[in-house]
Amino acid sequence: MEYQLSVFLISRPFTCALDYRLSAASPPQPGCRVSVPLGTVSANLGIIVRVQEAPSAAQSLKLKEAIVLDEKPVFAKDIYELCLFAADYYHYPLGQCFFTALPSLLREGRPAQFKPEPALRLCPGAPAAPSFKSEDLARLFELLRQSPAPLLKQELKDRGFSATQLRTLVKRQLAEEVEIQDTNEPCWQERCKAPLKNSGLELNAEQSQAVSEVCAALGSFKTFLLDGVTGSGKTEVYLQIIAAVLQRGQSALVLVPEIALTPQTVERFYQRFNAPVLLLHSALSDQSRLNVFLTMQSGRAAILIGTRSALFTPLHALGLIVIDEEHDSSFKQGDGLRYHARTLALKRAELNACPLVLGSATPSLESVWQAQNGHYQLLRLTQRAGNAVMPECTLVDLRKEPLSLGLHTGIGHTLEDAIGEETARGNQVLLFLNRRGYAHQLVCHNCGTIFTCPHCDSALTVHRQEGKLRCHICDTSLKLPERCPHCGGENLLENGFGTEQAEAFLRLRYPDLGIERIDRDSVKNKDNLEQKLQRIRNGESSILIGTQMLAKGHDFPNVTLVGILDIDGGLFSDDFRAPEYTAQLLTQVAGRAGRAAKRGRVIIQSHHPDNLLIHQVIDPSLPYLSLAYDLLQARLHLHLPPASCQAFLLSNSLNREKAHLYLLQLLQTLTARLPQFRELSIGPVMSDKIEKRHNRYHFHIQVLSPDQGQLHAFLQAALQAASLQKGFAEVRFAIDVDPLTLY
Repeated sequence: MEYQLSVFLISRPFTCALDYRLSAASPPQPGCRVSVPLGTVSANLGIIVRVQEAPSAAQSLKLKEAIVLDEKPVFAKDIYELCLFAADYYHYPLGQCFFTALPSLLREGRPAQFKPEPALRLCPGAPAAPSFKSEDLARLFELLRQSPAPLLKQELKDRGFSATQLRTLVKRQLAEEVEIQDTNEPCWQERCKAPLKNSGLELNAEQSQAVSEVCAALGSFKTFLLDGVTGSGKTEVYLQIIAAVLQRGQSALVLVPEIALTPQTVERFYQRFNAPVLLLHSALSDQSRLNVFLTMQSGRAAILIGTRSALFTPLHALGLIVIDEEHDSSFKQGDGLRYHARTLALKRAELNACPLVLGSATPSLESVWQAQNGHYQLLRLTQRAGNAVMPECTLVDLRKEPLSLGLHTGIGHTLEDAIGEETARGNQVLLFLNRRGYAHQLVCHNCGTIFTCPHCDSALTVHRQEGKLRCHICDTSLKLPERCPHCGGENLLENGFGTEQAEAFLRLRYPDLGIERIDRDSVKNKDNLEQKLQRIRNGESSILIGTQMLAKGHDFPNVTLVGILDIDGGLFSDDFRAPEYTAQLLTQVAGRAGRAAKRGRVIIQSHHPDNLLIHQVIDPSLPYLSLAYDLLQARLHLHLPPASCQAFLLSNSLNREKAHLYLLQLLQTLTARLPQFRELSIGPVMSDKIEKRHNRYHFHIQVLSPDQGQLHAFLQAALQAASLQKGFAEVRFAIDVDPLTLY
């Protein structure tokens, strides 16, 4: 039988499907992958979007032959529909949306097959209670002893055990490595008669109300905004809602920022549920990611916890989506398909007729706006769990602090004394500085030369421990020079400070205390991070300093002092979102103090102590939501998102003039069509704030409209006009809908 297939190629930016023929006994299903010829390339990967009988033998012969790679679709129906929506909303080629949604091995045309993964089980005849010097080893042994089946090594690593600890049990012949095969087991519902190990913690009235409201909506599409102060027990609320979902025989998807995927958080899911839990994050190998994809697709696991891209994983009988820390900017993809996980999660929840829960101590203004307009139901948790109280905040005027050695590294005299007091009491201290490296830039004192990246318009950051100058945009590194290459001068000044320099001062000032630095330079992988966090939890280290990796997702019961070294950078930015981001960061970091029985305090250092935003954040009588309403009013007054819809038209090229001219010509074409879009405003062609990045020059046009439909109609016109421009083969063009950054 001859069939005609309409195929979207996943590696080409085509906006329409291509037709191919197939000789087969039965028609393939839409959502299957095919290998097809195009031009001189004989094997292009595509996705079938439509199948029909070939119209005639003569016409069919004009079509090239396709080879079907899958017996059944790799796309579940809801994921397929989600990609259609994403292509339309973000004005991005459908085939490349499919590319984004597939695990990398499936993009390469590999078989959709589960491959064995290494696991551990106890050795036959292992003693019931061997002695261990390490509590973690004892806990690992007990986990294996209680498990009826081998445990994946990756799962054990996700739960906080190091590769060294796993090897230790094997060397002592207490455990052995085996492989878990694809056994074609039935769905988890058939294998797991009791999905819960325990019923969880006792809820307070606010938590109970939140759980009841969401559970009442199970089986229907509804969006909830869970606004809970730090330490209010949002995770327990999620767990109890998920328990109700599992009792209905359905599965749950939990999205978190990468930095929130800590063993501490993950362990709560494993401790609560008998039903299988899987994780999807950047540390997994390509084959492990495919195994997770196939396991969730087949319904052999009940809960998937993952970062942004986990949104595209097929789940059998999806009954709930949770986005924790929904305000976090990591949920927005920065290139390719520039999607926001929250926007697509809304669509996926609608497609599956299930609730979506957005949780945060500092909800995004977009979500607050939707709740205010009645599109989301607001649920509030205003009390800290376990009777913990909110920390006391102190604002330090750095202008009145002595110009000490500590202040040169970001730690003023008042904060320095407070660190000494708290650590002397046996408590722990967390210091936050959202600037890594030793110094912000290197300057020649003789000629004024600032050392900049050869590939970007960016000053190179000093990393003294590495002996390097490093670009924080493209990661180019150069050897730390001894003299200026322009004038030969040897007087090179290090301006500004970062976490590395603050750490150096702390080690000098408190040589007897354990100090942990957590940033992208000191933490290379999850094992690295967990080792540092474990030393804090064990009390081996007393001071923790880091960037926004520490701002959320962590619980430190013995941290009684949080110091915010430099908040001023976020107060005076040309980005209209800067006040929102600053308020969120202040609130999230301050929330790390006093999480248990001990009262916490927060010291905020500023050269601008009269700033209204800081006073609003630290005012104990003003909850974050009230501050968010004030910020929303300012946005409304200026007709800025979320009160209006925003997009950027982007271009970049190795040739600066071409990148600029491309948008100039496009703007001229679009200006002639503006009378059709009366409420829409379009800006001039502007260079990005950092124009040169990775050797390419970047320009943009901003588009604003109070009407979403009008904005998308205009963007479609822009896409069509851009496709007709000639002579710009090397220029890259893109559209960013609902951007989170100003270019």
